[in-house]
Amino acid sequence: MRKYHYSGYLFIAPLVILFLIFIVYPVFFNVFISFHEWNGIDLERMFTGFSNYRKLFTDPVLLIILRNFIIFATLTIVIQAFLGMIFATYFFRNLNFSGLYRTLIYLPVVATPAIIGSIFSKILETNLGDLNTLLRSAGLGFLAQQWLALPRWALVSITGINIWQWTGYSMLVYYANMLNIPEDVYEAATIDGAGQVQQFFRISFPMLRGAHFTLAILGILGSLKCFDLPYILTKGGPNHATEFFSTYIYQKSFDLFDQGGSSALVILMFMIALVITGVQMKLYNKNEKERV
Repeated sequence: MRKYHYSGYLFIAPLVILFLIFIVYPVFFNVFISFHEWNGIDLERMFTGFSNYRKLFTDPVLLIILRNFIIFATLTIVIQAFLGMIFATYFFRNLNFSGLYRTLIYLPVVATPAIIGSIFSKILETNLGDLNTLLRSAGLGFLAQQWLALPRWALVSITGINIWQWTGYSMLVYYANMLNIPEDVYEAATIDGAGQVQQFFRISFPMLRGAHFTLAILGILGSLKCFDLPYILTKGGPNHATEFFSTYIYQKSFDLFDQGGSSALVILMFMIALVITGVQMKLYNKNEKERV
């Protein structure tokens, strides 16, 4: 009879234990706390049932958060994908110094959002910020704005900074996928008289479907847990104009000491992420089956 050696389980035991402690336990603990009223300090917790969820769905800030999430996710995914494809297409054609340009475009991805936020907080400062100072010195003072203090500009500014930082990642994903496209396909298209624009829309774009879905999923999940930039630049203000799920969770947890309400918001964010990811993966698998 075949002998089973259980010693192999000892090698994966540390990973399983860490997964249970740092992933599984926090999820179930958040679900548990979402049904209680707790300030995060006292040992006693009062069971309130679905009270935290009722308060959450009647909170007007939730609508602002959902609006900001949709705007932020849509703009970042679309614009980053567009710019990433443009850059990847040019680099794919082996331009001079393309390696240097790829490095420069990808460089902001390496920097942490905390550093990026600190730098742009000085650039976008209203009175002495570099951007407004440059506009005034160029005779364009009428274009100077309170970039982070006005609701209509704060979200636009944060979105633009996020696009600037992560476009290099989109470029790298598209470039790596373009390298997997057989050169014979482009050569055959060239012989048939197809130009570079036609080759892009008829060959490159359809064959990069996997990269499209990957960036879309990562972009949506990244928008859901976006915290660093809005917290450092505006702390969710002004008047919740740049409030996101993570910033509001932080505020409810550590400023308002409402652990039950923040846990309910965490569960809602988790469910949104599961639904969106599930829909996208279903569409991706459906497209892959159609291609086969």
